[in-house]
Amino acid sequence: MCRFLQVFCSLFSGVALALAIPNELLTLGSPIIGMFALAPFYVVLSRTKNYRTAFCHGWIMALTTHMLSSFWLGNFRGFALFTLGASALGTAFVCAFAMLVVYFPFSHFNEERRLRENAGLTAYSVPIRIFWFAGTYTVWEWAKSFGFLAYPWGTVSMTAYTMPLVTQIADITGPYGVTFLYTLVSASFAEGILLIPQFSHADAKKSVYDAWFSCVKVLAVLAGVVVLYGAYQYLIPRHPIKTLNAALVQQNLDPWDDTDDEVISISQRLSEEKINEFNAQNEKCDVVVWSEAVLSHYFPNAANYYAYYPEGKPLIPFIKKQGIPFIIGAPFTINREKHQYGNATVLLDKNGEYKGAYIKMHLVPFAERIPFVEYEAVRSFIKKIAGFSYGWVQGSRPVLFEIPISTPYHFEPNSTKIISLTEKNPLPESQSVMVSTPICFDDAFAEVCRKLYLAGSEVFINLTNDAWSQTDSAEWQHFAVASYRAIEYRTTLARSTNAGVTTIVDPTGKMLETLPLFKEDALAAKIPVYERKMTVYARLGDWLIGTLALLSLCYTVLFSLNEKDNEVKEISTSLIPPKRRRGRPRKNT
Repeated sequence: MCRFLQVFCSLFSGVALALAIPNELLTLGSPIIGMFALAPFYVVLSRTKNYRTAFCHGWIMALTTHMLSSFWLGNFRGFALFTLGASALGTAFVCAFAMLVVYFPFSHFNEERRLRENAGLTAYSVPIRIFWFAGTYTVWEWAKSFGFLAYPWGTVSMTAYTMPLVTQIADITGPYGVTFLYTLVSASFAEGILLIPQFSHADAKKSVYDAWFSCVKVLAVLAGVVVLYGAYQYLIPRHPIKTLNAALVQQNLDPWDDTDDEVISISQRLSEEKINEFNAQNEKCDVVVWSEAVLSHYFPNAANYYAYYPEGKPLIPFIKKQGIPFIIGAPFTINREKHQYGNATVLLDKNGEYKGAYIKMHLVPFAERIPFVEYEAVRSFIKKIAGFSYGWVQGSRPVLFEIPISTPYHFEPNSTKIISLTEKNPLPESQSVMVSTPICFDDAFAEVCRKLYLAGSEVFINLTNDAWSQTDSAEWQHFAVASYRAIEYRTTLARSTNAGVTTIVDPTGKMLETLPLFKEDALAAKIPVYERKMTVYARLGDWLIGTLALLSLCYTVLFSLNEKDNEVKEISTSLIPPKRRRGRPRKNT
């Protein structure tokens, strides 16, 4: 394969993956394109001659996908240099290094091995290449979604939202089961294309083709099991045990650009409309939720400020008048002397009194979380290039808000009797809902939501500020990533955003109610609360990744030992002198 064609295939895979992810052309992406997006890249690796070239092609593919699917990162206020530029280059280089691992079995596929495979002597290498590609690429997607630099966008699993019978396996494997299945399809398809010229070889047709066809049969069985399981989970009736009546406010304002008073005024009006909507139905609103970063003053001291501001309709008296708890996104002072501040959600009770806060646990690298921001020189540098000093400290522990509810319990409550020695007993399970509030980026990370769920969360309510993105694709991409959290833990995910996607997602990932993007509106949502279940993924976490990594390591060790053994045999054979002929030497005549 010529160099130009290799580059074209790498670019083609990058474009196809970006097109399969929710984008400006296809609102929710395309699972069909997603299944085959990596096939051209597989072909490239199979024809690449060395690791340096494999590195380059991995860099090209990753950069193309990132720039085409996450271009909206350039709108992140003054941080476009970091959010788009640095993330694009960083993602491309990290992916390029990861592709060196993916390339490992292809690196030994020289002309001699190709001839041996065509002769039917090493047909087993076909399934090894296919499953190695799917397994190691899946581990790569996990690696790019974990840690300080984590960015779980641009992933294969994002392409599958409109194929719910496949995504249901997330309660067992997380989104990585979907990635593995889809990359297995790409690899099997690409390997089949590569084998077409070899069908003329009798031995290859009998052994190599049979080995490939065996992989296809395994893939078909695996896909069938996944779809049957997905159909069962998607179609079984699920009955909520209680309901949380919530007003989810979508202001359609960017807190960075609009004044505090304006944002609060619009939010108050929308809140009153939905509270009255509940009242008209002879029901009570249990909680009002305003999106991330609606308030600009730092809690807990800001409670005193908002007792008198905005002028004319101060926030705290407004909440007290409604007699309903509010959950609002606001900054939080952790330690003023050390310049430690958090991006938080604060809980204000029905009297407007501050009760506590949850601080965001996974921050956007180099935008929200800036290394060494506690030093004045770093803050001055950031202010010089971005126009302002910025940076949060990440939260260190899960926090739950217990919200009293007015809707009766639908089933008999748990018969377990609790005898408590605490001064104040918690509300009975039937009279309250344990709410966790992952903030924006938080709901893209399974490890954050897993901590919240294991802590006792019954409902995820995500507060997001994505208005700065100014694009529909950014909103839908965030939703596609977040929707897996509902499936993984078979719980309800509610999203209260300032521009979208404000919605209610049931335990199968299905949207129950939603608001249009970039529209000033609110949702009077009756959030269903289901009995908590300990799914396989909730209990074991990313076990699939550990299994795939272990299998890859075992293969690498066995392959290396086999290669060393072959080298020893070759050396030993070369040291044996040639045998002499037996019998008397012939006389010259």
